[in-house]
Amino acid sequence: MNLRPKLMLAFIFLVVVPMIGLGIVSFLNTESVLEKKYSEQTEISLKAVGGNIKYFFKELDQLSDGNLTSSEVQDTLNYTKYYSSDDASTLIAINQSEKEMKRILFQHPAVSFVVLYAMDGTMFRAFRNDPTTFRPIAFEALKDQPLYNETIKLGGRPKWIGPYEHQELTGVEPPLFTQLRLVKDYETLDDLGLMITQYKTEEVYSMLNTFLNPEAEGPNSRYVIVNSEGLVMLDSSKHFEGTNISEYSSALPQKTADYSSARLRFNGEDSLVSSYNLGFNDWVLVSVKSWDMLTNENERFVQWIGMITILCILSAILFNIFFVNRVAKSIIKVVRKMRLVEQGLLDIRVNAQGKDETVLLANSFNSMVQRIGDLLTEVRTEQERKQHAEMMLMQAQIKPHFLFNTLESINALAAQNEGGKIMMMVRRLSNLLRTSMHHSEEIFLSQEIEHVRSYLEIQKYRFEDLFAYELNVTEEAFEYSILKLTLQPLVENSIQHGFEGLEDGAGMITIDVSVEAHRIVITVSDNGHGMNEQTLRKFAEREQQPIGKRRNAAELGERRGLGLRNVADRLRIHYGPSYGLRICSAEGYGTVIRCTIPKNRGERL
Repeated sequence: MNLRPKLMLAFIFLVVVPMIGLGIVSFLNTESVLEKKYSEQTEISLKAVGGNIKYFFKELDQLSDGNLTSSEVQDTLNYTKYYSSDDASTLIAINQSEKEMKRILFQHPAVSFVVLYAMDGTMFRAFRNDPTTFRPIAFEALKDQPLYNETIKLGGRPKWIGPYEHQELTGVEPPLFTQLRLVKDYETLDDLGLMITQYKTEEVYSMLNTFLNPEAEGPNSRYVIVNSEGLVMLDSSKHFEGTNISEYSSALPQKTADYSSARLRFNGEDSLVSSYNLGFNDWVLVSVKSWDMLTNENERFVQWIGMITILCILSAILFNIFFVNRVAKSIIKVVRKMRLVEQGLLDIRVNAQGKDETVLLANSFNSMVQRIGDLLTEVRTEQERKQHAEMMLMQAQIKPHFLFNTLESINALAAQNEGGKIMMMVRRLSNLLRTSMHHSEEIFLSQEIEHVRSYLEIQKYRFEDLFAYELNVTEEAFEYSILKLTLQPLVENSIQHGFEGLEDGAGMITIDVSVEAHRIVITVSDNGHGMNEQTLRKFAEREQQPIGKRRNAAELGERRGLGLRNVADRLRIHYGPSYGLRICSAEGYGTVIRCTIPKNRGERL
């Protein structure tokens, strides 16, 4: 994978994804923290409201405790055993007792209606001039109600009935709290009758609305009091009274040990719903607050955080496009240039602008390529010098021996008074020395042919016509140049190693020179002994090795083929790997050496 896709993936997975994940986690964590925070605040409010309500009912219980033993109640119920329903005085006495009972109405502003039932069914009533639908039922009908038996079992302790509970007994409007208590004779503890007291709900409404803040919590926030069956007895907004709370939130707990809170859908709206057990009659105080209103300011804060996060992501994207991408392009440019350098193009340079490390990288690359080019030039120069030294060494090794033998042959001719042959030998030797000492590395092919002809003539005389030779050169080839001393080592190899042991005149050396489209092909062939497979393999292995790592003749343990290897190395170094020598030989079948050089028109010096 390229660098830019890697950087893009790293940017996405290390920057974008973590920032988005951090935003989501922060939002969810904020939601959880806010829910916990408002739940704690609501718990405090619920307990405060619930405490006030419990105190209100405790106060009413204490008030009714006093009424049970008051003369108004005790005397009224005790005298009923002396009443006669048909006696006019009885009606007067009942009317008088009801007037005395009215003092109970003024003991507390919440008292609205008081009814006394004697055990014989006699009824005494006292009420304010408030609108009410309460109509006391007959004592016999009351005794058929389950509430009657529950009240008797309580033995004088209060039995409370909330608004909209047992409406056949408590009435429908307005919503009132109803208290039932058994009245006993405080001296004999005999059952005297039943006292039913109804209380107004305005004070409870006031308690419920005290801790409501519609502006902050929303118009749909409310406190409601529900019974064990989920009946809404009081609603601070008076909207859900008389209905069942399960109609608005099926997940709402109707009973709770102490306090519970959860984020629920209430009446189709996301709300924080909290419940607090009032501790009597299984009544539960429920708080419903709009979640959107509670978190309105926090949501704006979260929105600001979201906008800041988006801006950070956009900034990071711009940073990635205009900085990271530029750095990546600079690195990729250097990599592409490096691949061209690997292909041998050392004139490649990277242009960079700026003042950061990418410019330093580009300059370092340029310096490195320049240094590599200089080093390769130095290596090439050193190789040429080494090749030149090897050639000079070869010439130094050949000249003394060859000159000695040639001079010995000239001396023998002088002793025989062979003046013409002496002149020919001296002329050929002079031509050899002139070509060998030529100051230029390249000479014309005509000069090289004349040089090898002189060498063959001298050797032919020395070895007394051991071999014959043939030169087949086209006139067109003479105007092209060749690396000097190329052909002489080839024919020397044939004379010294190919014709040993042959009959006189049996050896034959043929030199063919042809001109092709883009090269000159020179073929030197002989009919000598040829080379064995091991010698050819060593030559081939040496050709495949880098020139700087090739072993010399001494390391190979032999001198045979020294001239061939020297010529092959010189040709490859001078003309390139596409040119050089190819040898085809087999023992008993002679040797063919094919030399290829490029067509190059030299200048005569």
